[in-house]
Amino acid sequence: MELTDRVASIVERRTSRRGFIGRTALVGSALAVTGPAYVLRPGTAYAAICRCPRQSTGSNTLTCGCGDLCCDGYTEFCCHLYGQNSCPPQTLLAGWWKVDNSSFCDGAARYYMDCNQEAPQCSCGSRGVCRDNNVVCQCRSCGNRADGCTSFRYGNCNNDVACVGPIVCRVVTCTKPWEIDPGCSMVARTDPATANHSRPCLATDYVPPPFSGSWVRAAFEDYVGREPSDNELGYYSARVNNGDDRSGLSVALAKSDVYIGAYLEGLYQAVFGRSIDDSGKAFWTQQVINGLNPAALASNLYASDEFFEASGSIEAFVGRLYRLVLGREPDDEGVAYWSALVEMGDDRVPVTTAFYGSIESRRSRVAALYQKFLGRDAEPDGLEYWAEILRDGDDLRLATYLSGSQEYLERAGRRFPE
Repeated sequence: MELTDRVASIVERRTSRRGFIGRTALVGSALAVTGPAYVLRPGTAYAAICRCPRQSTGSNTLTCGCGDLCCDGYTEFCCHLYGQNSCPPQTLLAGWWKVDNSSFCDGAARYYMDCNQEAPQCSCGSRGVCRDNNVVCQCRSCGNRADGCTSFRYGNCNNDVACVGPIVCRVVTCTKPWEIDPGCSMVARTDPATANHSRPCLATDYVPPPFSGSWVRAAFEDYVGREPSDNELGYYSARVNNGDDRSGLSVALAKSDVYIGAYLEGLYQAVFGRSIDDSGKAFWTQQVINGLNPAALASNLYASDEFFEASGSIEAFVGRLYRLVLGREPDDEGVAYWSALVEMGDDRVPVTTAFYGSIESRRSRVAALYQKFLGRDAEPDGLEYWAEILRDGDDLRLATYLSGSQEYLERAGRRFPE
């Protein structure tokens, strides 16, 4: 799913002013809970409208009623989803509204700020906001507001960014937005309907979520294959307790030499039935660090002379692709079709790429990652959503999303009791 401090210090997370809020853990007074949904009407902030029944594409398949938070037209708070009252990684502060005379701010105005997806892969046109397939629209439960659903932008923050995606989550503060992020203007929007929206994580006496040490131990086992050292345990636990994004911390672990080496070892065992040699590990590790797509790497290994020659024939080569990549026995028609393509071409990579990028392969890889990180089967909606996302071959994206989730955190507490 990229990180946080307290608004008291207002420290930039990135070098750009647009990243300013990302490092700011806004000191909210006891703030609120009211969840997500499609919304939008110009005028007062969000004009909430019931969008139920809604079926989640997240970790649960839900049918909620209009009285549930999932259907009230507003977006969930960032601190409830990601453990910090600040914009998560790959989002941008794109607008704000306020509630005057707020009891949460001792009678002063309370400000609600939208964290929209940054750099979406779609065209915004004149609206300045669009929707692509890179953000899951979901309710985590009927008692959660939606996240990633609302394609809307107030446009009173960071207007130099012409195009943003849907609202991922929102943050709240009693501090004026333009004092937090200079990219925000003083142009005001007001929505009294949100006056009582709050979450316990927005309270000034908020206690960080439990299992921070458990999460570090689980993440090290899953990504690095070992226990963290005492220094590593203390360092990463403190970052989790301070509200740093767990998905972002997962990326750092996943890009370590140890994790890449373990990934390569597993891939070599699956493809060649042997361990990777030291020179091969050093070469491919550097290629992955330099940006080689894991799907492209796997496709090249399956297309290699070593794999082909071990098969014995073109038909046997195709049959092994069915068994190893798709996890099933081949059918005669499929073997004939793919064998003819292999025989016609000088390069086997297009064939192995088609197998590895197929919907069957992508579903299998999604299912395996759910089992690895959450210890359960993927729900049908989640399976299909992520199988589509994995068209680009970036399985790490799903891995870090799962290990940054609340479900993974709670499972870590059971795996490694503190």
